Amino acid sequence: MEHVANWDRRLVEFVKEVRGTPFKWGQTDCASLVRRGLQLMFDEDVWKGHVNRWKTLKGAAKVSGTTDYEVALLASGAVEVGYHYASSGDVALGPQEDEHGMLQMALLVPTRKAMTATPLVGVEIVDKLMLEDGTLFFRYGVKTE
Repeated sequence: MEHVANWDRRLVEFVKEVRGTPFKWGQTDCASLVRRGLQLMFDEDVWKGHVNRWKTLKGAAKVSGTTDYEVALLASGAVEVGYHYASSGDVALGPQEDEHGMLQMALLVPTRKAMTATPLVGVEIVDKLMLEDGTLFFRYGVKTE
């Protein structure tokens, strides 16, 4: 799996497009944002066959309840990277469940920021340093042989 040409520019444009957008299950919830960002970076749905899609809170809860995201990320081609090595385009998987019983996710973007979403705020950009202790980071597009 390889990044598309100008994936970094595409990611920045995506962030500009969705920042401040209201929260909507299946579109601008945190995991859906990560999925959409990865699709822009690789021109394919890297989670296909590993993480099902949803359109509602009920659907998201069902997928979350049956998905081990750490296993799914690794099975879909990601490799875990350390906090200090995590950079733009990497996926952050939080250690705590939110009020709906789902793990928080974010997509790292340039300048040590992370794009995430909450029902109250919608899509927001936060400092990577604000992510919870115990957050795991995963990178796609690493060649392993």
